[in-house]
Amino acid sequence: MRLFLILVLALVSCTKFGKNVTVKGRVMNPVTGEGIPNVPVIMYRSTLDYPSGSKRVKETTTDSDGYFEISKASLSKCYLTCHTTDVGDYYPIGWEKKDDVPLFDAFTISVKKGKTMHADYYAVPQGNYKIIVNNINCQGTNDTIIIRRTNQVGSFLAVDWILTGCSGYNSNFSQAPMGTVYTHYTVIRNGVSNEYDVNFEVLPNQDNIQTINY
Repeated sequence: MRLFLILVLALVSCTKFGKNVTVKGRVMNPVTGEGIPNVPVIMYRSTLDYPSGSKRVKETTTDSDGYFEISKASLSKCYLTCHTTDVGDYYPIGWEKKDDVPLFDAFTISVKKGKTMHADYYAVPQGNYKIIVNNINCQGTNDTIIIRRTNQVGSFLAVDWILTGCSGYNSNFSQAPMGTVYTHYTVIRNGVSNEYDVNFEVLPNQDNIQTINY
């Protein structure tokens, strides 16, 4: 009986003093610094009772400036996710990477027990984007352009892209996050190389056409 009481008191003590989880933060557009309102922020805990291995235990939404606070007493390991796509056509970047924020992956926090954490989640609206490349001074089939694009918010553009000859390129529209596309390209003609840097702004909710004439 005495042992049972000790175990109960220990369990209550851990729940009260060491197992509360609290996360405060903001869901925001890192390009403009604006908060994103009404975004669901959901806490899960690990459990073997569900096929997914986790159960939703608490939910809140961001206020008009994108701020949120969520707390829960839990003995199990907890995770936090954010769902910007529920409130608009957003490109999710994920949680801000900081030393004191333990990321399970880019979009999920492993919540620390017994501490109050601060974590911000980034997302940006999207626009339609395409690129047109025109060789307007063709010297022959050996003409080469090497293009590297990197996006301000770290999207999929950071690859070398090589075109040769006189023909150009006209892509289809695809969705891209708002922000600056930093473009570096090298033009090689008759064995001579020239390098160029240009910036292009992707604006949300509209068609954005980047044109390179070389």
